[in-house]
Amino acid sequence: MAALLWLTAAVPLLAAVLVRLLPRTAAPLTIGGAVLAAVPAWALLAAAAGDETARSALSWLPAAGFDVGLRLDGLSAVMSATVATVGAAVLVYATGYFADDERGPSALAGLLAFLAAMQGLVLAEGFLTLLIFWELVGALSARLIAFNRDDAGAPAGAVRAFLTTRTADVGLYLAVLALFAATGSLAFDAERPDGSLGAFIGLGLVLAAMGKSAQAPLQTWLTGAMAGPTPVSALLHSATMVAAGVYLLARSHELLAGWPLELAGWVGALTAVVGAAVALAQDDLKRVLAGSTTSQLGLMFVGVAAGGPAVALFHLVVHAAGKATLFLAAGLFQHNRHTTALHGLVGAGRDDRRAFALFALGALSIAAVPPLAGFWSKDAIAAAAEEHPAWFACVLLSAAGSAAYLLRPALVLWREEAEPGQLARTGRTSMLGGAGALAVASLLLALVGAPLTTLLDSEPLPSSLLSIGLSLLALAVGVAAVLRPPRLPAALVRAARDQLGVDAALRALVQRPTLATGSGLDLADRHGVDVLVHGIARTVRRASRGLAVADGRVLDGAVDGVGRTTLSVAASQRWVEERGVDAAVDGIARLVGAGGRQSRRLQSGRLHEYLRDTVVGACAIGVLVALAALL
Repeated sequence: MAALLWLTAAVPLLAAVLVRLLPRTAAPLTIGGAVLAAVPAWALLAAAAGDETARSALSWLPAAGFDVGLRLDGLSAVMSATVATVGAAVLVYATGYFADDERGPSALAGLLAFLAAMQGLVLAEGFLTLLIFWELVGALSARLIAFNRDDAGAPAGAVRAFLTTRTADVGLYLAVLALFAATGSLAFDAERPDGSLGAFIGLGLVLAAMGKSAQAPLQTWLTGAMAGPTPVSALLHSATMVAAGVYLLARSHELLAGWPLELAGWVGALTAVVGAAVALAQDDLKRVLAGSTTSQLGLMFVGVAAGGPAVALFHLVVHAAGKATLFLAAGLFQHNRHTTALHGLVGAGRDDRRAFALFALGALSIAAVPPLAGFWSKDAIAAAAEEHPAWFACVLLSAAGSAAYLLRPALVLWREEAEPGQLARTGRTSMLGGAGALAVASLLLALVGAPLTTLLDSEPLPSSLLSIGLSLLALAVGVAAVLRPPRLPAALVRAARDQLGVDAALRALVQRPTLATGSGLDLADRHGVDVLVHGIARTVRRASRGLAVADGRVLDGAVDGVGRTTLSVAASQRWVEERGVDAAVDGIARLVGAGGRQSRRLQSGRLHEYLRDTVVGACAIGVLVALAALL
């Protein structure tokens, strides 16, 4: 079982490497790698259905109890199978989408690597492993969004997506650090600390989920991400990037107990309505679908808060298949018309009826038309939210909005046009095959609700006559709003098209203050720090020049003077030694020698000389005695 866990992530990664090394065989390698990657994922799902669990971890820092590894349980098995299945369909589609693109192998390798990173995220054994793959998913998504070099908006969209999600990721880091500080563990099932620390952990997790799942007011990056290729949008908006936030809430559900879980519910309820309003006002098909994704993810947040992980996960799986189908069908229209603007897609559905049939199936499911899967998954959320009247009302409003914002482009696509367009044939078979597989899944996923609750060991999915009746009423209201559109103030429509002022608020509250702070720091750097540093440098240079002058004129002169003085003193000492000390010594030696020679005469042996000397000595003594007496 451990081998299957690692193969689920390793197979698409190996395929990505092979695609880069062998670009001429990129298409078969991509299809083979994506399909093979789904095999261990489905094997894991079958094992989890048999109540089997597994864990494979490597000890990173044993002293701290840090492990890096993968695990199998009901939640990870469902997510892994969803990621693998949607990923395989999208990658089959992508081989046709990039058939004429010289950089197609690079895109396919990026999609495979992104798929591998997402598998690592959903199979993560604990928060440490999750953080590693969480960052990889964010980095790879930015790379894929910026793929179109000819689109000036692609780099900006990638940067916005990366910075927005990275800012929210601070919450995840703080939550994980607080959890480790309180419990000494980074396991998903770590006990939630009491008091404010536990609430702080929950708040950080909710913030991180908001960023990844594009919840208000952090939803604007998702619209900018539409600059990426359509297969990238399909994968990001269905089972991977944006689904990671909902998965985080489901995985850490016990750590969110209390008001953090309530906060997630309120954020989701408001975002469901905001996303629907934004989608209704867009004039580009991919932007309509981006707003739809934001709204549907908001419903999943409500599902987690009101009904638990099983309710949210059911809608996540259903939405993944339906939304990927919509994006892939939109890519077919884009290939035919070379645009995704609604005014350029008038009649595109009549030109390409197969693509329109796929689009219609995905739209019917996401719009919650019975008996498709989307109806039952959305009804479970509505029924769970009945105890929260405000959330319940938002769910119904978003349900009406989903019917409206998906019927509106469908009518544009089916509208008759004077001159029919031409179908793009290159890669069409692969594109239709990938989109068709997901459309079929949208028809069958209504059957997975009960098995899903068994896998997750949860209560049966909630349902009630009230929620079903009001959901049908909301569906009818949404259809009526498109067929007989009400007159709305132009200012309100413009506000919805501009993300209800969120972009302007972010510019005013974040972008401009950040730029102003950067400009201020730049001015301080150039006119303060730089001036100070240059002044210090000039002072040091002047001091160095002064020291050089002092060294040449003063120090060298002093040293030379000391040398000359020392030589003079040495010469004087030599003169004294030669003329004084040596002369004195020599004189004393001569005197002693002369005395010695004279003293020999006192002992000559001649008697008369002895008598003479005696007489002379006696006389001398007499004289001295006389003189002494006189004195």
